[in-house]
Amino acid sequence: MTREFFRSGDGAMLGIRVSVTNVGARDVRLASLTPLAAEGETAVRVAGAGPADWRVLRMSRHKNDVPGAFHPTVKDIDFEHARVDGAEFRAGMGSTTAERPDLRCDDSIVQSEPCLCIRNERAPDARVLRIAVLGQTEHLSRLILALNSDRVGLHELCAQCEFDGVLLSPGKSRRTHWLLLREGADERELLEDFTEMIAAEMNVPVPAPAPTVFCSWYFYGRDFHESDLLENLDELKRRPIPFDVFLIDNCWMDNFGEWNANARFPSGMAKAAEAIRAGGFVPGIWTCPFVLSPHSAIVRKYPRLVLRDADGQPCTFPYREADTSDNLYVLDPTAPEAKDYLLELFGRLRAWGFRAHKLDFLRALIVPRNPRFCNERMNRAQAYRLGMEHIRAGAGDDYILACGGLFEGSAGLVDGNRIGSDVKGRWIDPDGRIVHPIRIKQNAFRSHTNRLWHTDPDALQIRRRKGPFRGQTDFAHLSDGSFTDDEVYTCLVNQYIGGGLVCLSERMAELAEDRRRMLRHVIPPVTPPARPLDLCRPFCPTLFLTSVTPRDKRLGGWWTLAVLNWENEPVTRDIPLRHIPAAGKLAVFELVTQAWLGVHEPTGVLRIGIPAHGSRMLRVAPWDGRSALLLGTDCHMSGGAAEFRELEIRPDCVRGELDSRWNEPVALTVGVPNGGGLTPASLTVARNGRFSIGLEVAPIVAAIEKGQA
Repeated sequence: MTREFFRSGDGAMLGIRVSVTNVGARDVRLASLTPLAAEGETAVRVAGAGPADWRVLRMSRHKNDVPGAFHPTVKDIDFEHARVDGAEFRAGMGSTTAERPDLRCDDSIVQSEPCLCIRNERAPDARVLRIAVLGQTEHLSRLILALNSDRVGLHELCAQCEFDGVLLSPGKSRRTHWLLLREGADERELLEDFTEMIAAEMNVPVPAPAPTVFCSWYFYGRDFHESDLLENLDELKRRPIPFDVFLIDNCWMDNFGEWNANARFPSGMAKAAEAIRAGGFVPGIWTCPFVLSPHSAIVRKYPRLVLRDADGQPCTFPYREADTSDNLYVLDPTAPEAKDYLLELFGRLRAWGFRAHKLDFLRALIVPRNPRFCNERMNRAQAYRLGMEHIRAGAGDDYILACGGLFEGSAGLVDGNRIGSDVKGRWIDPDGRIVHPIRIKQNAFRSHTNRLWHTDPDALQIRRRKGPFRGQTDFAHLSDGSFTDDEVYTCLVNQYIGGGLVCLSERMAELAEDRRRMLRHVIPPVTPPARPLDLCRPFCPTLFLTSVTPRDKRLGGWWTLAVLNWENEPVTRDIPLRHIPAAGKLAVFELVTQAWLGVHEPTGVLRIGIPAHGSRMLRVAPWDGRSALLLGTDCHMSGGAAEFRELEIRPDCVRGELDSRWNEPVALTVGVPNGGGLTPASLTVARNGRFSIGLEVAPIVAAIEKGQA
């Protein structure tokens, strides 16, 4: 065994890597390697403190896990979130709180992957420690934080690299990814730094602009038919929404393995793709390439496709309402037939005309205990990567959205990645458990991964609806539409602050016009992910700062500050403007209520009221004290970055070019200098194209009197 170390030149980072070589005469199996193990109450001190004073930010392996900050010695909702292993949820209809595992693990142990951050909360200016494993392609990892029996002191902090019992032949070696210990100013900075390191390690280019997607699942479930497809396309022609992709989710296929059209699509999937393309959208389709129906013909034809465990039994994946069983088989990507199977599948989907692919249940490869792949020298991480490489080869340059798979293990091979649990059309479940805020929490703590792909916070459900669609009581949580208007706006804010793709699932013929028009606030996505300013507050952040860059650079840049209320009652918040990275005066406009809040110093504080479960969106622009200024619009949450190709604001005139994908009237508010402040003036641009609108306000009269007009 060899242990390697390095230290960065600035002394802020230490790296550890372990390798092992089989010097014997026969094969051995490698279970795990442990590059770091610190045991005992005083083994780890962060800024002089032990666990009782720690605040730990935990990242996690699977989309259904709930990342976030918690106190190791305090049992509260954040601690419960830190213990959830979402990979064990039964697949098929979206995870629910009632399906949470019974948390059999010791409540003194919390596990993370790929990283965790620790801060001494009693020393707010002290540096933060990040412990991270740089990759998921050679093995999976677990960072284990274990307290002693009284849950006060530290028992152990260790990093375990899982090799799953791979064969190690004589003379051969295996090596861990680098384990990196780094200090930084705050948790968000350290998460962003880690993501940049993964991007460099995996050679991941900066993603192109994110798409907008219509998805069938979160209204219809599997009860989506060819007639529903045509109805929605007709409605989108009558009342357009500028989607890029129309995605047919789980509903269309005969079984997992054959992947042919079922009776719901009597004209076949090529005709479905043709209809979508004729509607002006990219055809998208749902598959689960890593699972197989036990009785499908493909299993009988190629039995080696099925992954088996150490006892030779098929590895299964729990799924509700599978064709003939409660469990599906797991595909073995290392099997000799696996590459041809995956290439043929995605080649056929492309031949039908589908150019966007949602890959679901990818965690099926991660869940099995003691897997034995056909290639016994590969583990789960390597098999996952190999399978995704085969899929990418079959899909060519099509759009790939991963759902439920590895995060870092997908880097460079996917265009989008689901980063949270399946959504529901309600804020609170009937049993009283909160639902949607947890989805926002998942998005808040994973939005920094937009550097690697387009994050997918899952679909918007903005309908008003009571009762299940077509009597489908099993899918009532999908077609439910109980969000208030304030909650819908917060759902939209979640899409905006994530900085990734925007997705909607509705029966378009039922969607009320006022709710449809709310989509203008987030379509198209044009801003980077927001930076949570209170990332480690209890439960979930409430302040999200976004840097906005307009298309017309003459406007300069500005910021939006989303302020969220998780309480069941309205609240009043004092918002310090010191969070805005500007030195001069700040013009503040509230986009939800279209209220002008005035010019403020950067040291000022704003007091605003926020309804229960609601949000307020502050557009904050630097002002030089003399120029006319765009204050906001009634359209996009960015406050003007999505609507205008060109915009010039003068004291007497506003002119430019409206270039909105909605091609609908846009109301904008501009500020005209009044000798010490700004006078707001509202006007409306009727349609796309060039415009010039005069402003009749007092400063113009003064200019005329002075002969300057």
